[in-house]
Amino acid sequence: MAGRPREFDDQQVIDAAMDAFWRDGYEATSAQALVESTGLGRGSLYAAFGNKEKLYHEALRRYHQNSIDFHQEIFARSGSVAERLRLLLQKGTEIDLSNVERNGCMAIFSPLERSAKDATVDRLSRHYIKQLEQMFALLFAQGITSGEFPADRDASVMAKSFMCGYFGFRVFGRIVHEADYQQQAIDALLRTI
Repeated sequence: MAGRPREFDDQQVIDAAMDAFWRDGYEATSAQALVESTGLGRGSLYAAFGNKEKLYHEALRRYHQNSIDFHQEIFARSGSVAERLRLLLQKGTEIDLSNVERNGCMAIFSPLERSAKDATVDRLSRHYIKQLEQMFALLFAQGITSGEFPADRDASVMAKSFMCGYFGFRVFGRIVHEADYQQQAIDALLRTI
């Protein structure tokens, strides 16, 4: 006899759980908060995803994919590399200033909270950073090829350097909620490339 068919969409549940984890982090998100966020009963939630940790992993995968898609959309636009990076930084600022109830960038805060305790979070986070690094390196390589940057520059090194500034910028954006301050930081960061 076949089991009862699921009456919910896994992707919608993962999105709802991602929002809860993104807002409060792993430790502070209770089972009850997940029930309220997803609209599922505790039994259905854990029957579908196993446990809180496994649901968190799915939510983190979803967040990473959304972030990769977000970066790809910006990097695929026309214009100089510097213009696309400025747009990326400005959109990051808009997100940080408009979603102050969320715990900043889940891709940043997740490994800070969980990597030492959860090997899967550590692995997922390292994979995400490598993907993003490759995307940034390809973007900088376009700039080198087009002559926007000197031919002796190393796109991979440029990617690593910019990413350190970019993620630091996103963390700092959670502390200083001032658009003018962020704009000055964007201008300064772009002058370093």
